[in-house]
Amino acid sequence: MKWAIVITLLVLAVLTAPVGWYFAQSLSRTDDAQKIAALEAQLAIQAQKSKDLTIDLNALASRVTLLEETGVAEPVIQSFADPAEERTDSLADSFAQVVLIADRREVNKGLSNSGSSYLKNLFGLPRPDLSEACQSMTNPLLKDLVKTESVGPIRVTMIEPAILSLRQVFRNVKIFEPELYERINTAGSLCVRHIRGRPGSVSTHAYGLSVDLNIDGKLDTLGDGKTQLGLILLADFFNKEGWYWGASFGREDSMHFQVSKEKINQWLRQGLIRTK
Repeated sequence: MKWAIVITLLVLAVLTAPVGWYFAQSLSRTDDAQKIAALEAQLAIQAQKSKDLTIDLNALASRVTLLEETGVAEPVIQSFADPAEERTDSLADSFAQVVLIADRREVNKGLSNSGSSYLKNLFGLPRPDLSEACQSMTNPLLKDLVKTESVGPIRVTMIEPAILSLRQVFRNVKIFEPELYERINTAGSLCVRHIRGRPGSVSTHAYGLSVDLNIDGKLDTLGDGKTQLGLILLADFFNKEGWYWGASFGREDSMHFQVSKEKINQWLRQGLIRTK
């Protein structure tokens, strides 16, 4: 009887051994899967931390280049051991600093000046009786497009496509240069008159296609080949949106930004403006 019991137990052990091995292996695989899942979760956390700490090296390089070219002092580096002291950004503190414009004749790469002759051929005069005083727009192709709206840091009076485009410029400035954005001021936009001293010439201001800007309310000096550091930074944002910078005029006017020929031609193709 005892031998029967022993033999029965041995048979059961032999028969159940594969099941036990399979079960043990399953547990092992489950543990491995759990370990892999935990590792993947940890890697995802570390990847997000790395992403959060990523520096825009291109933007940093541009700011360093400006510091070097304009002679602005290097930023103050503060030790983390004293968090009570306020950090300073010498570039932000120098937005209103007046500096030379390097290669100012080449600053409008890929864009063309929408001058007086070009605009008169497209639209005619903004009004027939132009003088040296600012007046209202009467040109039927443009007058209904003239609006006064906020474009972010300033309010302007311009034709509607220019307002929409200018709003995009400042939207980008706010994202990438928020300190500069807060210090932008305007010296005017729409002014329907001929250029002072040149009765036959009409400014882009008279068509609602340009705006004059400055930093901290300090106006740029006309024709001295210099400008505020903040305007040099702004010029890149305007160029990408298709605006022409007055720094390259024969008589430098670096506070002046106007819609380029290329941008106007784009609006014509899109049906946003009409010609005579």
